[in-house]
Amino acid sequence: MISRRSGAELSSSCSNNSVWYLDTGASNDICEDENLFKELTKVDAGHVSFGDASKVAVKGRGTIWYLQKNNRVGQIRDVYYVPDLKSNILSMGQLMEKGYLVLMKDRVLYLKDKLDQLIARVEMKKNKMYKLDLKIV
Repeated sequence: MISRRSGAELSSSCSNNSVWYLDTGASNDICEDENLFKELTKVDAGHVSFGDASKVAVKGRGTIWYLQKNNRVGQIRDVYYVPDLKSNILSMGQLMEKGYLVLMKDRVLYLKDKLDQLIARVEMKKNKMYKLDLKIV
């Protein structure tokens, strides 16, 4: 769900940018920084497993608010809180399940919402990763 606020209200409530990696192999959105959550329910929800068979504990689940380029506030819901992780991850599969459109062409990833509005344009980095900077509200 996206809600509106004026730019003046948002500028005073925004924190620094937060780096997120767009990952086609991740099953869930994951955040390592408790301070980025607008809402967080702390729970012992098992573990997140990685391709190298390592596991890290999930310590909560919540919602993160971020500022879009059109000065709307977007929400990332059902994000796992995993303090032992070293990066924030957005699951491409989870985005598509929520109705977002992902288009990748000429080393650029375009992310659009259900209304076909552009949410993000992300260029592929040299290491073939898509790194998204979000301004957290």
